Amino acid sequence: MKKIAIFAAAFAFILLLTKIANQVPPPAPSGTAFSLKAQQVVECTPEEITLVDNHQTASHLMKDSSWPDCSVFHKEDVLDFYLSRGERTKLLSYEKTIWWRKAM
Repeated sequence: MKKIAIFAAAFAFILLLTKIANQVPPPAPSGTAFSLKAQQVVECTPEEITLVDNHQTASHLMKDSSWPDCSVFHKEDVLDFYLSRGERTKLLSYEKTIWWRKAM
């Protein structure tokens, strides 16, 4: 009985590790100059956006036409942004941050 319990616990632990490993974010899109992870949108206008990370460090960016309307972003959402530099910041993609990165 003890061996069965140990085997079941080891199997459950392997399943948990597999689930965590499968939540690793995909590689950034090609052409990405930089990325900002675990960011919250605190201010958004058609020309500018201000993002804040978990350490309360603000990033103020000048937007180009690749950004969606400001109504897409909600203050409680924590997002990963993949961006490209130029005269203005180009948005390549964004996605919700994985749960374990929010705590970092």
